[in-house]
Amino acid sequence: MIPTLTYLQFHLVFSLPLLAVLWRIAPRYTGVRRRRAAAGIAVLVAIAYAYTTPWISHMIGRGAWSYADGAVFARALSIPFGEYLFFAIQTVAVALACHRIGFDPAFRDGDFDRLPRLAGTAIGLALVPVGLGLVAVGDRFLYLGGLLAWIGPVLALQWAVGGGYLARTSRVWVPATLLPAAYFWVADRIAIGVGTWRIAPEFTTGVALFGLPIEEMAFFAAAGLMTVNGIVLLEWALDWRDRRSAVDDAPAVDSADPTPGPVADPLDDG
Repeated sequence: MIPTLTYLQFHLVFSLPLLAVLWRIAPRYTGVRRRRAAAGIAVLVAIAYAYTTPWISHMIGRGAWSYADGAVFARALSIPFGEYLFFAIQTVAVALACHRIGFDPAFRDGDFDRLPRLAGTAIGLALVPVGLGLVAVGDRFLYLGGLLAWIGPVLALQWAVGGGYLARTSRVWVPATLLPAAYFWVADRIAIGVGTWRIAPEFTTGVALFGLPIEEMAFFAAAGLMTVNGIVLLEWALDWRDRRSAVDDAPAVDSADPTPGPVADPLDDG
C-alpha cells in the first residue's frame, strides 16, 4: 500500500518529473520565437495565479475538497502552498507540451471570420448561467457548476479574439490539452487513493471514471484548454501585429512599377 503523500511529495513524485521530461524534449527556439514563447508562458502563469486563486479559495472554503492531516504545511487564503505551486506547474507543463506538439502562430486570411468567433463566444458565455444554474440546483452540482461558470468567461474572450485561428488549429490544441490532462488524471487518482486530498462526494454528481470524479477530469481538461488557447493566441496576435506593421511600413509602390517589394518575415531576426 502506498503511504499518504504530502502535497510537496506529490510534486516530487509526479509533477516535477513531468516538467523535467517536457523541458528536455521541448523545441529549442531561437531569436524572436524563443522570447515570445518564454513571455507567453510567464504571462499565462501570472494569469493563472490571478484568475484561479479566488475560485480555488472559494471552493476550498465551501468544502468541495480537503487535504489529509499533515499533507499541507502552509496555507494562504485557505489554499495550500502546494496548490499554488500546482498553478504554475500545470501551466508550464501544458505550455511545454503545446510547444513540443508544435504550432504555427502565423496569421492567415479568415482568422477574423465572424462565425467561429461568435459561436465560440456564445458557447463560453452560455457556460456562465448554466454553471450558476447548476450550483443553484443543489450542493451536488457545486463543483461542476462552479467549474463551468469559472471557465466560461475565459473561453468566451479567447474565441472572441481568435476564434477563426482556434477553429483551424484544433489538431494542435486538442492533443495539447488532453495529453497533459490524461497524465494529471492518473496522478490525481493516485493522490486521492492514498489520501493526499479528498473530493467531497456531497459536492459532486457522483459520476466517476476509474474512481476519478468527472469534475476532476473536467478541471484538468478545462485548465489545460485555457492555457493552450492562451499560449497559441498570444503568439498569433503578435504575428498579426507584425504583419500589419510590415504592411504599414512598406514603401509606397511606384505607379510605373506596380510590383511590390518583399515583406520581411516577422520572426526573422536577421
